[in-house]
Amino acid sequence: MKSISVLTTLALILMAGFAFATETPTVQGEYIEARSASVYVGACHFGAEYVEGGKEATLVWNIQHGSWNNVSLGGLTVVAVISAKSNLDIDTTTRKSVLYLDPSTTADQRAAISDLFTTKQTDVLGEIVATQTAVIEFTKKDTKYDVTVGNVLALSANRYPCVNCTQPHQIWYKPLTAIQNAIVGKSETYRYKDSHLPVMWQQSGTANNVFVGSFSM
Repeated sequence: MKSISVLTTLALILMAGFAFATETPTVQGEYIEARSASVYVGACHFGAEYVEGGKEATLVWNIQHGSWNNVSLGGLTVVAVISAKSNLDIDTTTRKSVLYLDPSTTADQRAAISDLFTTKQTDVLGEIVATQTAVIEFTKKDTKYDVTVGNVLALSANRYPCVNCTQPHQIWYKPLTAIQNAIVGKSETYRYKDSHLPVMWQQSGTANNVFVGSFSM
């Protein structure tokens, strides 16, 4: 019995050591997603938008700490703009996206980000048609978020103060990627125009089309 116990203990130690050695480093931070359809709205409004709307989205990963392929990515912000032929809620086959990185990223960081997102976010992003460098600014004050990508994208969003500040039965979508502590928000400014995707938009007024949360991948 004693020899069996010793062997079991050794096996557990080896397994724990193997798991630790092969554990993938993660990057973590804040996430913002803005859709071209309202995610929090009445049923009639949702139904009217669902068929012809919701084909575009902007995804923002503000990386607070972490590394990939032994390259530190802390302090970087990555932005993706996605477009599909149908509502993104159901269309996972025609998605095309552009990935935006700040010019301050090093060659190693750009390579690590490209590998990270093609490894972890392929289903979400679909075909990445371009990786573009542009000055990215990310600011947060209380519940307010402002994101700009050069002169191609501007997003100003304000999330609700808490999860319980919204009615769950009127939240019709889920974030396109797995996040924690998702809270609905509204965009006050949301515009995009670039040559890489055959879409452009400029929102007038406000819309409940935003998710805010934290991510780990």
